[in-house]
Amino acid sequence: MCGGRRSDSGFGMCRHNIITGQNEGEIDLYDKILGGLLGGAVGDAMGAATEARTTEQIIQIFGHEVTDFEKPPADAIGAGNERGQLTDDFSCAYFIASHIIRHHGLINQEIVKAAIIDWSEHKVFFDRFAGPTTRLAIKKFNEEAPAGSSEIEVLPLQATNGASMRISPIGLFNPGNLDRAIDDAVTTTLPTHDNHLAISGACAVACAVSRAMLPDADVYQVVQAGFYGAKEGERIGREVGRIAAGPSVVRRMEMAVSIGLGHGTPREKMSEIADRVGSGLHVSEAVPAAFGLFVANGGDAMASIIGGVNIGYDTDTVATMVGAIAGTMQGAGAFPCHYRALLDEANDIELANLARGIEKIAKQRQLAQREGMRHVR
Repeated sequence: MCGGRRSDSGFGMCRHNIITGQNEGEIDLYDKILGGLLGGAVGDAMGAATEARTTEQIIQIFGHEVTDFEKPPADAIGAGNERGQLTDDFSCAYFIASHIIRHHGLINQEIVKAAIIDWSEHKVFFDRFAGPTTRLAIKKFNEEAPAGSSEIEVLPLQATNGASMRISPIGLFNPGNLDRAIDDAVTTTLPTHDNHLAISGACAVACAVSRAMLPDADVYQVVQAGFYGAKEGERIGREVGRIAAGPSVVRRMEMAVSIGLGHGTPREKMSEIADRVGSGLHVSEAVPAAFGLFVANGGDAMASIIGGVNIGYDTDTVATMVGAIAGTMQGAGAFPCHYRALLDEANDIELANLARGIEKIAKQRQLAQREGMRHVR
């Protein structure tokens, strides 16, 4: 555990990387990875039915809070989806992870761009769901926008949550190696969200997932890692990206986590997070909301996802991020047995195969990290 100072939220600001010498036999990496993938996918598919509504509107439309897969209403952003179908959030993460696996774990901006372009050519995910910043980035990648276009110039200044929603596989590739997770998260974020706030949010999620991969992970340690990622991501983002207007991801995380630790039921905390922190498109709302719900629900994967699905506004994104974090910490057993088959069939994906591919690279990276530590000694 890092020995950084404690913030007002009750969680320390981790000042250095967490490196452990765990033996591979002490942890089932595959179960953790599959849990993280399931958590992201479940959150996305459930949240598709409630996106852009308030909590009150969700209850009015469905007659209850949404706690399972539902077919999105005809006037929803996800209209046309069936139960269990994904939106842009997890589907883009799936493509990025798949491309990294094809390149044997190599992560650079060209591979990320190719993955996002590949994903954008699947109309079922891109046409209805892609966010504004990602759409503009695709135009730039495909050289569709005229040189010097003002539309492209403002692209990096939009501190939206699109990079954070798809970043969780980066944490899965880097079990417990927060600094490498940050490096890879920055590389993965820069092609589309070239600003310090978006980078801060993406690094927060990547580090939380990375720390959740370790066998001793608990809510405190995972959130502490998230704070470390958010602070380092902001610092690095100011050096390699552009400065965007908007609230600090770190300070909003402190507020959300304080609410999560406070008095009241998880449902009451969800409402307070929605009212005070927000759960919308801006990265300084969605990412902190995910961490607040994670704490409010004690790290329970399904409860955290249900909070994200019913918090209102950008529900699929919040639920995707908190689902990936909590799902990684708890493992695949946190989810009903039939969910994986339902998601695979509804989206023509293979979560188990993706998990195996990530596991292979994660183990290679763990081995290389341990060898490096031996040489240092």
